[in-house]
Amino acid sequence: MTFAVRGKNTRKRAFALTGLVLAAAIGGATLSTPAYADDVYGHCTGDGVRIRSTPSTSGAVLGLCYTGERLAHRDVSSDGQWDKVYDVDSGVSGWISHGYFSW
Repeated sequence: MTFAVRGKNTRKRAFALTGLVLAAAIGGATLSTPAYADDVYGHCTGDGVRIRSTPSTSGAVLGLCYTGERLAHRDVSSDGQWDKVYDVDSGVSGWISHGYFSW
C-alpha cells in the first residue's frame, strides 16, 4: 500500500499514515466506544473481574478490571444482575456482574 504524501519528511509521514491504516485494519474490530460526556462513573470492586461480551457467565471475556479502576456505567441487564461498563483505563466495553460495580 502506498500513499502520495508531499512536503517535508515525506517518507516519515507516509510510514506514519501506513501505520495508522494498518493499526485500524488489524485492531479496528476491538476498539471500544470512548467515554461519553454524560457518562456516570463508578469503580470496579474486585481484582481480575471479567468484562464479558454478553450479560452471562458464558459470554466471551473481553478484558479484566481491578479494584478501584474507573468504569463508566452504560446499561443494566433486564434481570438487573449485570452492568454494561466502559473501562476508562483499558478502553474495554462489556458486561460485569452487578456485585463488582460500585458508585
